[in-house]
Amino acid sequence: MALASTSDNALVPRSDLSRFIQRVRVLQHGPSEDAYVRLPDGTVELVVRVLPGTCDVHALGPREHVQRKSATEVPPETLGLQFKPGGAYPFFGLPMSELAHRSLSIDTLWGRADGERLRASLADAPSVQARLRTLEAALVDRLHRDDVFEPAAAYLVRRGIRLVTEASEIPRVSDLARTLGVSERNLRRAFDDVLGMGPKAFARLVRFRRAIQASESTFRGTRPDWGAIATGVGYYDQAHLIADFRAVTGTTPTAWLRARAA
Repeated sequence: MALASTSDNALVPRSDLSRFIQRVRVLQHGPSEDAYVRLPDGTVELVVRVLPGTCDVHALGPREHVQRKSATEVPPETLGLQFKPGGAYPFFGLPMSELAHRSLSIDTLWGRADGERLRASLADAPSVQARLRTLEAALVDRLHRDDVFEPAAAYLVRRGIRLVTEASEIPRVSDLARTLGVSERNLRRAFDDVLGMGPKAFARLVRFRRAIQASESTFRGTRPDWGAIATGVGYYDQAHLIADFRAVTGTTPTAWLRARAA
């Protein structure tokens, strides 16, 4: 079987796609106002919404702000396939900057004929596992096409992403460009093509996600030490962290954690 269920409704992608995809999941929702909350992280997500007699397939491009969907906007059976940062570009035939902050249908991205064929196959599949295997097979087929989109700087960007995400102290863009042996301008252009955002925006999201993780690990009914968290993940100070939270989520860090806990 190509996909194996895990306890949190996540599914493991088949091995030949695992270097591009970080998770596949079944999105479930209850009666809450925000059935789907997507924190920005520089990734692209391919979403399959199962509707009566058909399937709707869209790619959600990388964003720099939180995205929310109400319960009425998310059908009870919705599949989400999330690519790794910099892992989506071979499958959609265009620079990722053209997908940034947008939601495009598979018909727009692959052409009407291929899009309709995929949606029909997904609609005919008898189960969640069968739909995911169908989607994976379509992605593998795209990956091996002669016209697969492969920017010359793809390797450089993947290395840059690793340097940013694995560094204990997130590097400045100038330092990152120097390490990679390119100009800052060329680095920004390469990141736009492969990731869908510049290296500065991506580094900002990495820092923001680290703040989220640090605060959630300490938030157990007591107020996190935002000053310590800010210093620990690379913000100038607590005010800088709070401003970033407001820009990304539209609320304060404490209000965000309380809402998530509820």
